[in-house]
Amino acid sequence: MKMKLTMERKKSLSSSVLKPAPPKASPRLRRLLVKSLLSRVYERIKAPLLTLVSSGSPEQYYAVLSHLHLLVLRAPYVFSSDYKHFYCQYNEPSYVKRLKLEMLTAVANESNSYEIVTELCEYAANVDIPIARESIRAVGKIALQQYDVNAIVDRLLQFLEMEKDYVTAEALVLVKDLLRKYPQWSHDGIAVVGNISSKNLQESKAKAALIWMLGEYSQDMQDAPYVLESLVENWDEEHSAEDID
Repeated sequence: MKMKLTMERKKSLSSSVLKPAPPKASPRLRRLLVKSLLSRVYERIKAPLLTLVSSGSPEQYYAVLSHLHLLVLRAPYVFSSDYKHFYCQYNEPSYVKRLKLEMLTAVANESNSYEIVTELCEYAANVDIPIARESIRAVGKIALQQYDVNAIVDRLLQFLEMEKDYVTAEALVLVKDLLRKYPQWSHDGIAVVGNISSKNLQESKAKAALIWMLGEYSQDMQDAPYVLESLVENWDEEHSAEDID
C-alpha cells in the first residue's frame, strides 16, 4: 500500500520540481554581473543625456547635469572619453561649475589627465575666487591619484609664482600634500617654495603648510630658521586653518 502511494505521488510531481537546483553564483561573480549590466545601461543612456546637457533651458540643463553628475561619480570609466562635455563655460553659474569640476576630477585617468589638468589650470585665474580655489584643489586631487604626476607638479609650482594670495595659499597646501606622498619632488618643490615671502601669506592654512615644509626640508633652505621665526611670532593670533574655505 505504501509503495503504491509513493509511486502515485511521484507521478503527480512536475518535472520542474524534480530538477536539481542551479548552483548559486558566488558574491564576486554576482558583483561582476551587476557591474557589467550597469555599464551597458550607462552606455545606452549616456548619449541622450550628453545631448540634452548641451541644449535646452537652464532649468533642464541643470537637472540633466545633476543626473549626469551622479552617474559619473558612480561609473567614471564610462564617461572618461567624454570629459570635454564637462568643461566650464565662462557665463555658467557657480553651482554648475562646481558640478563640472567634480565630474572632471572623477573621470580623470592616465589617458586624459593632461588635457583635464590643462583646462583646470585655466580656471585658476577665474574672477570667481571660490571656483578658482576648487580648480586648484581638483588639480591636486588628480595628482594624488598618480595620473601624469610630472606635468601636474610643474603646474602646481607655476601656481606659486602667480601674484594672487588665494592661489598661492591653495597651491602651498597641495604642494605640501604632494611632497608627503612624493618626496622625490622635494628638490624642485622647495626651490620654488623658498622664493615665497611669508609676509605675503594671509591664510593660516598656507602658513601651516609652509611651516611644515620649512621644518621637513630645512637642510635645503638656508633662510628656514629666519622665516620660521617670523611666522611663529604671531601664531597665537592666527585662526584655525580649518576655518578657511
